[in-house]
Formats: sequence, structure tokens, C-alpha cells
Amino acid sequence: EINVYINDPIRSKFSLYWKNSDLYCLKGVVKRAFSIQATSAPIERVFSQAGIIMSPRRTSMNEEVFKSLVFLRVNQNMI
Repeated sequence: EINVYINDPIRSKFSLYWKNSDLYCLKGVVKRAFSIQATSAPIERVFSQAGIIMSPRRTSMNEEVFKSLVFLRVNQNMI
């Protein structure tokens, strides 16, 4: 499906393209990745996960490793 999308010469508005698309697997990924959250609960979960990751045992962790761990933890259901 990725190759079909990349080679598709017809490009319309982003939302219209995906609404009418037959690329069902990619459509699901796009819907999850680009949907707008209606509440603040997702960011609260991010801060909660960040607090769990940054424990007293991990005080020497550098910023990039911390960011990567938070990103992976929060997005593990998409991997």
C-alpha cells in the first residue's frame, strides 16, 4: 500500500484523499496518527509515563535517551 500511495499522481486535500482512499491499512494508521484529541487525557498519560521513566534510579539518563524512551512508551501500541 505504501508504494501505491507514493506512486499515486492524484493528490487532493489531505482529508478528502484519505476519506475516499482504498488503502485500508494505511488509512487506519493515518487516522490514528493525525486525529485531534478532544480531551487533555493523552498529554496527562504522557506526563505520567515520563514520571515513571524518570525514576530516582535513572538520574544520569541524558535528554535524548529520555525523549526516546517516553516516545516509545507512549507510542508502543503503534509499533
